Amino acid sequence: LDDTVELMGMDTRYESSIDGFVRMPAKDQLDIDLSPSYVVTGNHPAVIRESLLTQVFDIADKLTESAKKLVAPGLNGPFCMQTLVNDNLEVICFEISARTDGGTNTFMDGSPYSYLTYGKPMSMGRRIALEIKNGIEREELEKIIT
Repeated sequence: LDDTVELMGMDTRYESSIDGFVRMPAKDQLDIDLSPSYVVTGNHPAVIRESLLTQVFDIADKLTESAKKLVAPGLNGPFCMQTLVNDNLEVICFEISARTDGGTNTFMDGSPYSYLTYGKPMSMGRRIALEIKNGIEREELEKIIT
């Protein structure tokens, strides 16, 4: 409704079996005749370095502006950017999901980011409900429903 990007949370993926292998001593890794896999089996809540937040918001702003140009009304709801940070501290977005994503579940009662914005626990579901409520109250529901 307010044409802004909000950061609701951040997470890292737990990938089986690579995350298990890297916790083993190198000598034990060499003795195992297995190839690691990268199947996502969970998510861990995370907080990014504050100095990188500007890049995260820049990417999200460019993404939402580009989406508006491609398909009206653009991204008018939750989305997830899958990113990495390289050794030069550059945030690189390599995939997006135009929906709530698995990591959202790590913040069932909100995240540090949503708490800073709202001053109370704010899960993704509660945030969506708040947007619908605000749309009804402002008589702008058509802006958020496609």
